Amino acid sequence: MDIKNPEYILEIAHQMSVTRAAEKLFITQSTLSQYLLKLEAELGTPLFLRDKNRLVPTDAGRIYLQAAADVVRIQDAARASIAALKNEGCIRLGCSSWGLDLVANSLPAFKEAFPSITLKLFENRYLQLKAMMQAGKIDLAVIAITPEDDLPAQGFTPLCREELVLVLPKDHPFCVSHPRTRKIAPGVLAEELRDVSFVFSDEGSTIRKLEDQLFADLMFRPNVVCELNRDDFTQKMVANGVGAAIVPAADIRGFATVRSFRFDPPLCREDILVFRKGAEKTEALACLEKLLVRNSQSNRQVEFLAEG
Repeated sequence: MDIKNPEYILEIAHQMSVTRAAEKLFITQSTLSQYLLKLEAELGTPLFLRDKNRLVPTDAGRIYLQAAADVVRIQDAARASIAALKNEGCIRLGCSSWGLDLVANSLPAFKEAFPSITLKLFENRYLQLKAMMQAGKIDLAVIAITPEDDLPAQGFTPLCREELVLVLPKDHPFCVSHPRTRKIAPGVLAEELRDVSFVFSDEGSTIRKLEDQLFADLMFRPNVVCELNRDDFTQKMVANGVGAAIVPAADIRGFATVRSFRFDPPLCREDILVFRKGAEKTEALACLEKLLVRNSQSNRQVEFLAEG
């Protein structure tokens, strides 16, 4: 079976429409329609059925689409390998929102070493990045995992261990009545802080998973006034008196109007770097890995973690 222009059939399936697919591919609708008709005639079977003004793959269509996706992945891998021989091309890096600063701090040195390589950055959550890596859409990912997460089967590079802390407005009654307290037992949340509102991380994030587990263990569900996936805005809300939050300890710098408390035992997540299974670790990828590890260890560690 000779698969020609695999991106055509994949775009038709993605858009569920020849018209919309043609627009995305920057070709005429008639050209794409003739492509599909000729392909189905060669195969002797329809690849799509029309259902409520959308195209739905047949069983034969699903088989052909899988083969087309495999061809695209092989083509992309071949281009990347050839480009790597000349230290040119593109590296596709996925990261969670917290990793954007890490990438930004690593990029200048990387571009100095490999000026002809473009770093294509994808921001998403752990599960979405995992799916993108399995589909061959990214080469490596900077992610955070919890102790309950399954470790990547292909292995990973540790970046750093992050401690999470509770933050409250400095003028909150708990802070006033505990001026010297630096560590708290988790039970305090269900006891002395039962009436405090919380700003939670967005569902699906590693911090949210740790929050949900923490409060489930306490058999207590706090009042949640907001959910979002930006630690900087979370702390701004806490500083403005919206409520309490659980955030990475490294991110509390610069917020003089909040007070932080460590948990005893510590509440932590692991930051790791994961390569796509089968990815060739080129000289450029090895350099990027080294920079990310070095900058993670320097940027995410703070004096706070060494206190008390």
